[in-house]
Amino acid sequence: MIGATAFAAYCTRKESAAAAAPLTGFRTVRDGAPGQDLHPIGNGWTQALFDGPFYVRAAGAPGLPAVSLVFVQSRDGDTVADDPSTLGGGETDKHLIYEGLSRVAADAVLAGASTARGPETVFSVWHPQLVALRRECGKPRHPAQIVVTSRADLPIEEGLMFTTPELAVFVIARSGVADALRYRARGRPWIEVIAAGDPLSMTAAMRQVHARGLQVISAVGGRRTATSLIHEGLVSDLYLTTSAITAGTPHTPFYAGEPPRLISVLEKAGRGPESGVRFEHLLFSPAGESVL
Repeated sequence: MIGATAFAAYCTRKESAAAAAPLTGFRTVRDGAPGQDLHPIGNGWTQALFDGPFYVRAAGAPGLPAVSLVFVQSRDGDTVADDPSTLGGGETDKHLIYEGLSRVAADAVLAGASTARGPETVFSVWHPQLVALRRECGKPRHPAQIVVTSRADLPIEEGLMFTTPELAVFVIARSGVADALRYRARGRPWIEVIAAGDPLSMTAAMRQVHARGLQVISAVGGRRTATSLIHEGLVSDLYLTTSAITAGTPHTPFYAGEPPRLISVLEKAGRGPESGVRFEHLLFSPAGESVL
C-alpha cells in the first residue's frame, strides 16, 4: 500500500504515538541564548515541558539556508545505532525535540540516504501541540524532505516519502547518478533531483535548495552527511542530546574529524526518570571555544 492512503494511516499512527508518549520534560541549567541572533519559539505546552523557549535561526548567510544539526549521543559520544532509541535520549528528546521543536519552524528536514532509507520514513512534526505550533509559525503541515545520496539506489518505487504527492521531496545527488534518479522519479512531479557535482558539493546543493525557497533546514544525520555539512562550513547550530548510558557503535561521534569548535548557549537537564539526560544548544564558531 503506497500513496495517499498509506500516508494518511502513517500520520495517524505517528500522531497517536506522539500524543500518548509520557514526556517528563527538562529543567533549565543555563540560558545564554538571548543576544545570539536567535529567535525564540514555543507555546504554553512546549515552554512548560522545555522550561522556556526553544531557539532557532531564521536565516543563513546570503544565498544559503540556515542549517542546524540534530543528534542524540550516548554518554560516551557515540551516535550510530541500528535503532536510535537505544542510545537513551528518551521520549522527551524524541517527541519534543527531534520530531518537534527542532523542525517546527524548518522549511525542510535533510538526511543522508542511509537515514532516509526506511520504507516508511517521513520526517515531520507529529504531536498535536507541535503541529499547532508549526501552523502558528506559518509553515505548511509537513516540511520538505531532502535526501542526500551519492548512489542511485534510493527506494523511489516503494518508499513512503517518494510515493506521497503531499510531500515535496528534493534528492541531492552526485551529478553522475542524477539522470538515473530522474528517470526513476519520472511521472512524480513532487520529486526533484538536484545535481550537486562530482564529487558532491554540499555548498552547491544548499545554494540550489535556497533558490527554491528553503531558508531553514534541520539536518538529522547520519554522521557522514553531518561531517560534509560541517566541513564545508554550512552549519550554524547543533541541538545535541546526551544520554546517561553507554550505547551505540563505539567511536562514532557526530563528526568524523577533528572536534569542531563550539559554544554552548543553552543547557537543559532531564527530569524524573530522564534525569540523566542532558540537552545542549551549541553554536558553530571558527573562533569559539571548544566545549566538547
